[in-house]
Order: sequence, then structure tokens, then C-alpha cells
Amino acid sequence: MEKEIYEIILKLLKIGILNFFTLLISNKIIKNKNSPESGLTRKILYSLCVFIISCVAFFIEFKTNNFYGMLFSIIFLTFLYCKMKNINIGYALIINLISLGMNYIIYSIAIIMCGILNIFIKFNEIETALLINILYIILLKIFISFNKFKYGFDFIQKNLKDGNADNIILNISVIITFLITFISYVDSSARKETFIAIILISIIMFITISKSFQLYYKHRLLMKELDRLNAEIEELNKNNKELEKENIEINKINHTLSHKQKALEHRINKLLLNTEIAKEITPVEEKEIKENLENISKEIYKEKASVSLKKTEIPNIDNMLEFLQEECIKNKIDFELQIIGNIFYMTNNFISKEDLEILIADHVKDAIIAINHSDNEYRSILVRLGKIDNFYSLYIYDSGIEFEEETLNNLGKKPSTTHAEEGGSGLGFMNTFDTLKKYRASLIIKELSKPCKENYTKIVIIRFDGLNEFRIESYKNKILK
Repeated sequence: MEKEIYEIILKLLKIGILNFFTLLISNKIIKNKNSPESGLTRKILYSLCVFIISCVAFFIEFKTNNFYGMLFSIIFLTFLYCKMKNINIGYALIINLISLGMNYIIYSIAIIMCGILNIFIKFNEIETALLINILYIILLKIFISFNKFKYGFDFIQKNLKDGNADNIILNISVIITFLITFISYVDSSARKETFIAIILISIIMFITISKSFQLYYKHRLLMKELDRLNAEIEELNKNNKELEKENIEINKINHTLSHKQKALEHRINKLLLNTEIAKEITPVEEKEIKENLENISKEIYKEKASVSLKKTEIPNIDNMLEFLQEECIKNKIDFELQIIGNIFYMTNNFISKEDLEILIADHVKDAIIAINHSDNEYRSILVRLGKIDNFYSLYIYDSGIEFEEETLNNLGKKPSTTHAEEGGSGLGFMNTFDTLKKYRASLIIKELSKPCKENYTKIVIIRFDGLNEFRIESYKNKILK
């Protein structure tokens, strides 16, 4: 009789402890300091509710079996949890299932540990039950003290509607259902078989949940990368629209100034054709005409100078690009800049910011010299920097004269220039080849056409592709290597 009373007490204690800690873990899963359960009075009230649920569950188990008692506990703990957290019942049921699964995993580990101890020290049934509950409480205390679980499960709080989160929850729920059913109906006399079965179930459970979490976190990384790429595309589209708008405004101004310039040219031509009138032009009138021409020219290039360049956010390179823009304005050359992708990533992985700065300076200055030696009406330089055609690259377009054959033949071999009087030394390309070798980058020179209106004549491409190649592609139907 006394033994039966002890067994009843231990059984009630087991149900009470499992229910209490199921609610505790549920509370930890979606930790919220401002939730309704805060406050000592409420905590006492909810603890009393857990005690009542446990007593009723014990009575149901006594009259039927373990499974129906557990089912009762799950249902009423879910309702209690809804009240505590002020959440919908479906969400509360999922959280409680996860919590119950964790508790049964820990409880199974406690049973395994007790089974191992029982090999060396023989315990009776009451002592075994007490030892299992003590080990269970100790393991649970260790579990909830981990930093990973200290502030709840972020992925459940933020991604409950996510398909991968649902898949994890489904896996856990299936395992919980199987485990509860197994433990409810297992024959306690078959200790060896029970011990082996619990070990196998625990291993399967661990592998399944571990794989589910791995898939979930891989999916999160992919989603983050997709969001980053979408943000980059959106930023590029926004910048393109701004550039288009600026281009339209500049074209409007140039269109107006073009009319003024043509009218003034007409006046000058008319005066020059009429020699008699030309002789009568006073110095004051001549000065006025020159000033008008200069003012129109300044106005045109003032508007071009007002176009701010897109920033790479790397001070050295932004400063160099602004300086080169000013140099182009002084030489009445259009300067355009396109930034594609993340230049920080480029300077951290493919080339140092110092070497990139020198490359840009060398080749833009060469382009300025080439344009100044050309009679082409179209005076323009375009710099493209970033990820182009799947490779981080630097593209320099210009509308100047073509490369001399001698210059092309000497590239990378010795300094060669045909414009020494303009400050050219030929050292720019020598420096470029050293940089190419250092970073295993490729140099591609594309000759597009002879100088003509509204078209570039050539492109100098420095591509960080790891191939360290050099080739020349020409519209003259020959490729030099």
C-alpha cells in the first residue's frame, strides 16, 4: 500500500514537472519582457493552473492510459499559453509541441543516464523514478542556461510563416508524436530493449532536427544574398534614372546655347565676308564678339562641370576622379563615370585602392592627351568601374587618336610615347603591366573605329580575371597578342 502511494506521488510529480517545464520552455522560445505573464501574482496564478492541469491529466492517465493524459495536458497548456502570451491558438500549439519535444528529448537523455548508472548501482523502481526526475531537472537547467536559447528562438519569432520554418516544425512535431506514443506504451519491464530503443530514437531525432536547421540557415543566407542583389539592382536603376534626368537637362541647356553660338558665328561670317564692313569693325566691337564667344564656351563647360560624379565611397579614388573631371573640363572634354557594383569588394579582393587610383590616373591622362591631338569634334572620355560582364574591371573609353603602331609594339617592353611635349612618358603602361602581373589581371585594347562624330575610337580594358593576358582587338580585322 505504501509502495503504491509512493508510485502515485512520483507519477504525479513526473507529470507536474513535465507540464511545468513544457510551459517554461514555451515561454523561453518567444521571450518577451512585456508579455502579460510578467509579474509575481500572474506567475503564481499560472503555476497553480499548471498544477490543476497536471492533477486532471494524472486522473485521466489513471482511468485510461498515458497517451490521453498527455493529450489533455497539451490541449490545456496550449490554452493557458494563449492567455499568457496573448497569441492565436495555432501559434501556441506549435510552440507547445516544440517545447514538449525538447522536454522529452531531455527526459529521454535522463532515462539513458539513469540506465547507465543502473548497470553499476542497482536501484529499485522508486529510486529510479526519483533519479530520472532529478537528472531531468539538472539537464533542463543546463539547457536553458545556454546563450543560444537565452533570448528565445529568433527564427520562430520572425519566420513562422516561412516555408522552411514550417518544414522544421513539421519534422519536430512528427518526432514528438512518435516519441510520446512510444514512451506511453513501452513496457517498463523490458529495460534493455527500452534503453536501446530510446538511444536509436534520440539519434534519429538529433540528425533530423540538425539537418532541418542546416537547410533553414542555408535558405536564410540565400535569401539575404538575393535581397542584397535586389537592393543593388534597385540602386543601379535609381542612379540610371538620375543620370538620364541630368542628361536631358544638360541637352536642353546645350541646345539653347547651340542656337546662341550659331547666331554669333553667322554674325562673324557675315562681317568677315564683307571686307568693307570688316574694316569698319571697331576694337570695342571686336572685343565684344570675342567676349560673347568666350562666355558661351564657359557657360557650356560650366554646366558640364556642375554634374556631380557618382561616389565609390573610397576617398582616394573619389578625389582622383574629381581631379580628372576638372582636368577634362579645362581641356573642353566631356567626362562621364559609371560605377557598377561594390567597389569596396573590388579593392578588398582584387586590387588595392592605391594601385587602382594610379591605374585610373595613368589611363585617363593618356586619353586626354589622345583627344587633344585629335581633330574630332566629339571630345569625350567614359570611365566604367566595377563588375562588368561578370568580372571586376576598369574600362577607359576615349574619342582621341588611335595608338601608334610603334607604341603598341613596345607596350610592356619599354617606355614609349609620341607625345613627350604633352607630358607623356610612356611609363603609365609600364606601371600598368607591373600591376597586371601583380594581380594576374588582363589588358585588352579595343580599337573601335577612326575618329568620328559621337563615337569613341578605342577602349582600354583592365580585367581582373586571373588570366594575366594581353591582347589587342582592332576594327581593322586583326587581333594582335
